[in-house]
Amino acid sequence: MHTIPKEFDPQFIAAHSAPERQMYRAETHAKEPMASVLKNNPEIYFVPPQRRRDWGAWEFKPGSYYDTTIGAKHPYWRDSDLPQPSRDIDRLRSDLVRWGYCKVADALSAEQVASMRQRVLEQAEGEKLAGIAQRTPSGQNINCCVNKGRCFELFVEQHPSIAQGGPLVEQLVTAALGPGWVCTSLIAALSLRGGVPQALHQDQGNALDSRSPMTVNILTPITDVDETTGGTLLIPGSHVVLSDAVRQSKEVGKLPPAINLDAKAGTMVITDGRLLHGTGINHTDEPRIVMLNGMQKAWLRQPENWMLSVRPEVLQRASAKLLHRMGYQATTATQTNEGHGFGAQGLPDEAAGALVDFRSAADRGDYLRVGELGPTSSEAELNAPYTLREVVGKARAGGVAAPVGIGNKGLAGDSST
Repeated sequence: MHTIPKEFDPQFIAAHSAPERQMYRAETHAKEPMASVLKNNPEIYFVPPQRRRDWGAWEFKPGSYYDTTIGAKHPYWRDSDLPQPSRDIDRLRSDLVRWGYCKVADALSAEQVASMRQRVLEQAEGEKLAGIAQRTPSGQNINCCVNKGRCFELFVEQHPSIAQGGPLVEQLVTAALGPGWVCTSLIAALSLRGGVPQALHQDQGNALDSRSPMTVNILTPITDVDETTGGTLLIPGSHVVLSDAVRQSKEVGKLPPAINLDAKAGTMVITDGRLLHGTGINHTDEPRIVMLNGMQKAWLRQPENWMLSVRPEVLQRASAKLLHRMGYQATTATQTNEGHGFGAQGLPDEAAGALVDFRSAADRGDYLRVGELGPTSSEAELNAPYTLREVVGKARAGGVAAPVGIGNKGLAGDSST
């Protein structure tokens, strides 16, 4: 009988793997820069999301990061040359490098804005009627927009027929990320009265010490945004402060105050992935709508496309570990499928982010994706057996937490979201 060398025994390995003996532990377990951001800036904190029955009942703390205004009105920032809406490519480049964001003026015409807004509002209402809306702590998100209207397909490619400023935006993104960049997602984010402000965060989750962005996000207001409507909270210049601190292995000290982004509908705001930002508070009765269009360097993908290439029989017998290794577990920032995976940690066998059932449905030929919906959708369309509905139902079976916010008709626990 073959004897396995003791050095390969898990208990032996664990006994020789004390924290102080592990290589690169400081780097792989570091929680910077956010650890020192929170430590040295107590006004920046996580506001717990509300249950549906408690919507709007959260505690507003004066002086906190969300208690602010637009840059032109803020005592700290009003004399600074913060980004202004512009079509001057040199000004836009300068703003993006210096402040971490720039504003492309009139990137969508009034007619293009109206078309996008109508489709977003129709889809938001349709998904609520179908019981598959994704509620967020700030309101409602429409995920995988590319499936939900021709205007969204064109928007992903910044086609001039839906975004007249698309060519200028593309050039700026190429300058930031280099050629070959890819789109990570297109989400319509609706902020509603009563929602909580989002925690300040960075979209770029890797290479936090980078001297240039690995990711870029384009925020396109489809309604005017400012301090009253829930304009995005951001700290100008924080992209440089945080990346410099990580690169120099220093704590982030006291940061300047956050401001609300102010922009007219149709402005395309390009943000560096390292910039600290988050959804603001909508104090009005009208939904604030911002399209979130993420981009990243082309190499930030798995070399093997496991989602497509793996044989069905391999998936059927795969262990939770194998599925996890191949990327079949989503997290909030990676691999979400029609919104499933938001709120998940990406752990093996975590129902809130498990994706294999989507692929299995595709193999059987019965994957039914959520498409265009609206207030006039038929009962058959609203009650269709969408695969998303089934996957979320499975995640909730036995009281397992479901992905953030998605509510489904007839599923236990829906009243808690």
